[in-house]
Amino acid sequence: MAGAGHLFHDLDHVVIDDGRIYRVLGNLDSNTHFLGYNVYMPSEDGDRVYRGRTYKKRFIEDEDLPADVLDTYELIPIEKVIDHLDPIQSAKTMCGTFEGTVWFDLYVELCEVFGDDSVGIFGSSMFGLHLTPEGKVRKDVDFVLEGVENIPTLRQTLPEIRKRLGFTEVSPARQLRQHERYARVFRNRKNSIREIIERRWTSLQLSPEVVTTIRLRDPGSVTPLALIKPEPEALNFIISGQVSGADSSNMFPRTFQLATESGVVDVLLMWWKFSTPVREGDRVTVCGSLLSTDSRPCVRLTNFVDHWLKIEE
Repeated sequence: MAGAGHLFHDLDHVVIDDGRIYRVLGNLDSNTHFLGYNVYMPSEDGDRVYRGRTYKKRFIEDEDLPADVLDTYELIPIEKVIDHLDPIQSAKTMCGTFEGTVWFDLYVELCEVFGDDSVGIFGSSMFGLHLTPEGKVRKDVDFVLEGVENIPTLRQTLPEIRKRLGFTEVSPARQLRQHERYARVFRNRKNSIREIIERRWTSLQLSPEVVTTIRLRDPGSVTPLALIKPEPEALNFIISGQVSGADSSNMFPRTFQLATESGVVDVLLMWWKFSTPVREGDRVTVCGSLLSTDSRPCVRLTNFVDHWLKIEE
């Protein structure tokens, strides 16, 4: 399947020619490749069926414990793509598969606020992999909201949507469980994992076992190819400052600015698991690779062992 790079947006999903299913990461500025993360792969011992083949879900960071998140991402040639699914269109096509559930109610609520051209689904529900053989929703449905301009409205309306539909904010017990899982992956103890999890303001908890997190994307936020695999000027560069532009940290890559004693520095987190890591005005210290850009300095966090984000008290 040929196409221009700008047609592949963050949280799109694609099937490539060997049957593997990838989530698109960011809006890569490329006409030939996209950055992908393998979420499902054909497997004889898989527990889900798509187009007559059994699939299993990948948990790359949790199972393989790689040293760097870039070891889990792949630059995939667009020509390998045989199917391309967009979250917004997928929601319109697949919402009937979860009609009669709280997930359909959530979809309706979000569409009433933002319109059905801004609300999508991503992950298993795009492919029907969210259903049991009996046609019931296995666990949850993952939603995405498009447009950075919609973030303030989501922040304002989400508490009432939770209350109307029977969701809650994420409980301390669930946050603790997530902290334990994340601490295995993000292995530098200077990371403020607990505080970062507490900042996950787009999550909705239905039960002790079921939590969904609304993801955010903006097709206008383009990731330069040069930021994916450049030669760093310094590997473990440490800098402190005050956060601005925090809304962009809700997108992927997670980006924000730090006002430091020596000027403004861009911060680029390539860790998709940190979904909404900082708030406006936070005082933070980061350790990452210092990159050379045409504008101002950029610090990129990728390494699970050496890099860290510390939210200061």
